[in-house]
Amino acid sequence: MRNVFLLIRRFSLLLLFLLLQVLSISLLVKYSKSHQARYMELSYELTGRINKKYATTIGYLTLGENNRLLAEENNRLRNQSGINFTRIDTSAKPVKDTSRLDSTTVIRKFLWRTAHVINNSVSTQNNMITLERGRNQGIQPEMAVMAAGGIVGLVTDVSDNMAVVMSLLHRKSVTSVMLKKGSITGILDWDGRNPMLLQLKGIPKSTVLKKGDTVLTSNISLNYPPALMVGTIASFEPEKAGNNYTINVKPGANFYSLDYVDVIENMLLKEQQELERRAKKQ
Repeated sequence: MRNVFLLIRRFSLLLLFLLLQVLSISLLVKYSKSHQARYMELSYELTGRINKKYATTIGYLTLGENNRLLAEENNRLRNQSGINFTRIDTSAKPVKDTSRLDSTTVIRKFLWRTAHVINNSVSTQNNMITLERGRNQGIQPEMAVMAAGGIVGLVTDVSDNMAVVMSLLHRKSVTSVMLKKGSITGILDWDGRNPMLLQLKGIPKSTVLKKGDTVLTSNISLNYPPALMVGTIASFEPEKAGNNYTINVKPGANFYSLDYVDVIENMLLKEQQELERRAKKQ
């Protein structure tokens, strides 16, 4: 306690000066309109800066939750999209006057589910993605996976509460795609080199291409709904020995920052596969 009093005594003049300074400033602000206005202006500016820093910090801390809510909202809207439904003739049948009564029914073909990415690789030859959703949440192998910017791969294996996805950045990944202009179909794969570039094959040299053209999922894909974003053409050149182009595609999805994705179920997939399997045996 004695040291405190000694410290106050030692700096008494400085403390008195500061006290008088604060008192004079407060009186000046109180009785001078111009100084009062200037004080309020500075006060508001300082308060605004502090609030901005606080909001930025809180926004960063809640970024994960905001991403989750946004992914759920996107999932709800995508499930309402018309591309998820197909129209099937279910009751066309002959009647007594030999005319046909046609009636069509719209049924759901694709169902979207949101999933959280808990592991992801981009630096190997065979990159995989792990999702925090599995069999208990309705996830099965062969389901497609899409991120905010574009498609990212196919589910290959599931456990009760997790699923593994074969990324487009996998040497065995093969995806049926098409050009937005002209709907010309080709095959998308990856050569294992640059994770920022995929390779599109099977596009004939007669096709008019330009850098930036959009690549979409094709309308003959088993797993993906048609016309989902895949990426854009980054470069192309004619094959030296062949009738097609060599095309590099910049993926729409950012594989370096995957957080929440949508898992897409083709609800008619098994029926189509079984029918085509039987047809091959005939």
